[in-house]
Amino acid sequence: MNPSPTRRTPGDLPAETTSFVGRRRELGQVADVLTRARLVTLTGPGGVGKTRTAVRAARESRETYADGVRLVELSALHDPALLANAVAAALDLPEQAARPAIEVIADHLEGRELLLLLDTCEHLVDACAVLCDELLRSAPRLKIVATSRQPLDVPGEHVLAIGPLRMPEPADGAGRECDALTLFADRASAAVQGFTVSEDNRADVLALCRRLDGIPLAIELAVSRLRVLSLDEMLARLDDRFRLLTGGRRTSVPRHQTLRTAIGWSHDLSTAAERLLWARLSVFAGELSLQAAEVVCADDEVLPVEDVLTSLIGLVEKSVVVRVETPEGTRYRMLDTIREYGLEQLATLGGEERTRRRHLEYFLDAARAFDQEWTGDAQIPLLRALVRDQANVRIALEHCVATPRLHCDGLEMATALWGYWHATGLLTEGRYWLRRTLDGCRDESPQRVRALWLISWYMDLQGERGKNEALLKEAEQIAARIGDQVGATWAFSFQAHRRYFLGQVEGCADDFDEVRARMTALGDDTGLLMLGFYAGFMLILTGDHDKGIAWCDDSLARGAVHPGEQWARSWALWVKSVGLWLKGEHEASVECAREGIRSKAALRDLMGLAHFLEGLAWHAAQLRRFERVAVLQGAADALWRRAAKEARFGLPVLHELHTRAADPARKVLGADGYHHSFEEGAALPLDAVLDLALDDESAPSPDVPPQRSGPTDGLTPRERQVAALVGDGRTNREIAAKLVVSKRTIDSHVEHILTKLGFTSRSQIAALHAASSADSAVPRSEV
Repeated sequence: MNPSPTRRTPGDLPAETTSFVGRRRELGQVADVLTRARLVTLTGPGGVGKTRTAVRAARESRETYADGVRLVELSALHDPALLANAVAAALDLPEQAARPAIEVIADHLEGRELLLLLDTCEHLVDACAVLCDELLRSAPRLKIVATSRQPLDVPGEHVLAIGPLRMPEPADGAGRECDALTLFADRASAAVQGFTVSEDNRADVLALCRRLDGIPLAIELAVSRLRVLSLDEMLARLDDRFRLLTGGRRTSVPRHQTLRTAIGWSHDLSTAAERLLWARLSVFAGELSLQAAEVVCADDEVLPVEDVLTSLIGLVEKSVVVRVETPEGTRYRMLDTIREYGLEQLATLGGEERTRRRHLEYFLDAARAFDQEWTGDAQIPLLRALVRDQANVRIALEHCVATPRLHCDGLEMATALWGYWHATGLLTEGRYWLRRTLDGCRDESPQRVRALWLISWYMDLQGERGKNEALLKEAEQIAARIGDQVGATWAFSFQAHRRYFLGQVEGCADDFDEVRARMTALGDDTGLLMLGFYAGFMLILTGDHDKGIAWCDDSLARGAVHPGEQWARSWALWVKSVGLWLKGEHEASVECAREGIRSKAALRDLMGLAHFLEGLAWHAAQLRRFERVAVLQGAADALWRRAAKEARFGLPVLHELHTRAADPARKVLGADGYHHSFEEGAALPLDAVLDLALDDESAPSPDVPPQRSGPTDGLTPRERQVAALVGDGRTNREIAAKLVVSKRTIDSHVEHILTKLGFTSRSQIAALHAASSADSAVPRSEV
């Protein structure tokens, strides 16, 4: 049985699915320039290999940067207003902050030593230039590598032109030192079993590579034809196409025309069904599933649904479409240059509007299904599917905003995705689309009511309280006029929510009782599920712990009908854990927290995780585990800075609990010791944070420090455990399997161990472990 593919998160460098050929000179140039410049832009025409060169350069240099390398893929992003949001996502910064995303990014990067790779900037060149300029000014240790068909024109930018692969001089007929020939040979041997470049065919291969100007994408497209054509036939057909496009003036063809010729040649050699599918697939952004291709691209006349898979396989075999294996199954994507060609063909065929409409309908249906099933058993798979389709969701919403008759479809889609915006931390983007579609669709409808109270709620969560009363009043007024009882009830509930956060607590409990009665009468199960935890939270913070916990238990009981539901469950568990703690039932509170953390981990909900880390720090302080207090509070602080304008919702009771844990930790550890552990927690990657949170360190710490000290005293308990396993000769992957964490978490632990101990190799850790083990065998009385 094959292992399931690893889930790649935004910002990770993609794995290389084919070997990297050549570019040693260019890679050396990038590395050299980065030692003296902070912005390097790789320029060149489409298909020349800018992205692969940049990614390889980043991979080879990532050990140079203490905080690593992050990739921002921009090809599927078309709205410059969302550029900063895309960068924030690549940096694992949820968009829940009330501040502009660029400020959150700048704060996060300040002091960090990191390489940021911005890929495919040309269609957002002005926005990319502004973003690079602001980030480089605010983060002095940040460096950026960009790829673009044109320079960004930013002060300090160093431009490196990426040209075609190196070809031999005409005098060197053999071409033995030729990257283009090496690429052709490598790809051809993979495409056609037994194919090799020999003395007999070397001249023809070189001639073909010269015809294609050494452009990597053109060569890869040509190689795919070896399955059906000989080299002689390929050269003849390619020459025919050049004459068709250029009138025989071969010497005047620029490189971009050469690439266009190679793509057009693949187009000519495709079947009619494949050409039609290619054109229709070009409306997609990023990845797509087979089901999406069938629904959007098939018709009853020219391309029946049963022919879509066959045609898709043909396009994969011709290297027009790339197959991508994901944990959710096989998906497909097009390279940007090929997609652009397909869009031109679609415009020529005259079916662009119909195809875009079907694309919108498919993702609008997906949004409706998500809305209907969000609090059901399929919650996590639905969420993951939407995360993978994020680029297509944006394309669909952009199409609605740009097309007046589709404004109301866009509003329905934006509101149906409310759970997605919240659970993924994309509140800022959610508000953006809700506002834009709300402005376009003026109809008084349940969708408009919903959009108004959703924006108001998101404003509450982002600390913009007191600015949303007009939105809720408008929602209530429209709901009354159109008889939308569900919308009116939600708007009323968030009026109580807003008043509580403004300190107007009188009557809030009665309001929530009324909301529950109205939702029960309406059969609004989702509303009742949510009401349990946010009404419970308000009651707990006003001192009515038992009633607040009872509200949470009601929410948990309702959610138990669907074991796959994690979002509402995790929030109800957090609220209940706070209530139990304030009641003095500390062990029960911690058990609630650990249960909730597992749900937050499945959702990757960083703001929710920060809340739970705070609670675990309270517990660690009670156990006098003050180093753990500082590490947990540091990890929580990093998440707060990413996720919200105000830590702990800006609520005094939560701030007081934080201080009660922090003050004794500072006293025992000292200011420097606390700060060191705090910063260690703040620097942990997410997987390590989850690992830390789920560590069961329930035994109280001794009141006095141990009498003996050693070189590993500066390590955390988990780092000492990892060091011991390294000393036993285990690999990082084996350690990760034993501790049931990700390999990336163990990589991070090993790096921290090496840094703290001043070591440069794993063998030094092993030697120290052996010495420590021998020393621990000596009875204390003999020391």
